[in-house]
Amino acid sequence: MTIVKKRPNRPAYKAFLFFFLLIPVASIDGQNQAVVAPPSKSDTYAVDESGKKVRVQRREVAGTNFRISGVDLASDEEVLLQAANLLGKAPTTWSGDASTSDEEACYRSGIENDNTHLIFGRGELDSSFILSSDGSAWRGNGTCTQSVRITRNLATNSGLHLGLTERQVIGILGLATSRRQNIQQHRDKLAYSLEARKKTDPQKLAQRWQQEIKKNPGADHGEFLRNYEFYELEVEIDAKFIDNSLTNLYVSWSAQY
Repeated sequence: MTIVKKRPNRPAYKAFLFFFLLIPVASIDGQNQAVVAPPSKSDTYAVDESGKKVRVQRREVAGTNFRISGVDLASDEEVLLQAANLLGKAPTTWSGDASTSDEEACYRSGIENDNTHLIFGRGELDSSFILSSDGSAWRGNGTCTQSVRITRNLATNSGLHLGLTERQVIGILGLATSRRQNIQQHRDKLAYSLEARKKTDPQKLAQRWQQEIKKNPGADHGEFLRNYEFYELEVEIDAKFIDNSLTNLYVSWSAQY
């Protein structure tokens, strides 16, 4: 069983004081269309930090969903270093406790009347970003670094950007794992909890083996392969909407051996 880890200051399954909807058919844009993926035999279940049981879909989304403003969450290069090289150095802040702490850097638009924010995070196991229409997603103590590359038109390589409708997001990511609605406030959230078993790239596997035998000349290659030939890809995506317009996108990527 995989434990789905959520960012401490932005838990994806936080208790909400509004209606919780989790059905495979719902109304979007006045039409009855599928929103949440129906249960599948391939689904797994995990327990979140609040102790609630949550469903996890066994499937992938395109790697282009993890790339934004030149930063790639799936890259071997650490995400905050990528951001600093491409967007400029920014002060970082820590959140959470010792076991689940995250280091984050915040960037914001330097354009007048544009309050777009892009926040990158590095946790113990995951890399993440938040694209937000305002500064509410930033919980750090410091200020956000302004960058000319942060604008309201900023999008992932897959085409996810602020202002999309729920149907447009589903067109890119597929049916969600769950959906939450606050009908009175016209707020919705699509949540994607995804896992997939992946084979390690042969070149990376060979490099890792060379590093292993340097540290331990007597290492057993068979045991090494059992530990590192495959890994579990874990992805968390939360898309928040107001009046059916995307206002906040959280994407987390993690490869676990």
